[in-house]
Amino acid sequence: MPARALPENDRWVQTALRGLRAAGLTPRFTAYGFCTNAAYSAGTASVPTVGFGPGSEADAHTVDEKLEIGALLAAWRGYQGIIHSALGIA
Repeated sequence: MPARALPENDRWVQTALRGLRAAGLTPRFTAYGFCTNAAYSAGTASVPTVGFGPGSEADAHTVDEKLEIGALLAAWRGYQGIIHSALGIA
């Protein structure tokens, strides 16, 4: 499936960025170098899709995949931040 990208000024991207920043994270606007299910959700199903996950892309989806506990906890805070931002919860 072809890659998809939302522009940085897209309302869903900005909602996610606000939530991540509110959670104390410093997100970067970039694209994954590997395939995700977003190719379907964004491409085929036309659902605006923003990717976010714990750890380093270099360590993801490999035979020796690994994740530090601190990165997992930061992602937990980030997911909460995105949800709160999307729902308008302070």
